[in-house]
Amino acid sequence: VALAFNTNNATVVSTGFELYQNTPNPFKEQTVIGFELPTAERASLKIYDVAGRVLKSVEGDFAKGYNEVSINRSELSGSGILYYELSTSKETATKKMLLID
Repeated sequence: VALAFNTNNATVVSTGFELYQNTPNPFKEQTVIGFELPTAERASLKIYDVAGRVLKSVEGDFAKGYNEVSINRSELSGSGILYYELSTSKETATKKMLLID
């Protein structure tokens, strides 16, 4: 098997919007969710359980560039697989995380 990459005319388009994997993952006590925004804007971060119930919601005006939100175990109910979603007026991204007892 051979792989070849043509990088002469490669174009990478980045909107500047990125939702990162939480760290640590899995977590017991606290985790941090980082994200990048292309401009300073209002955003919403929601954490859901597998049934789709919202366990925590953080809304605010965030700065252009890197931002992060810390989540404590005491703010969430249950354990297991959870989903977190970052939404702005133009973009949405979702990732999965694991809360352990």
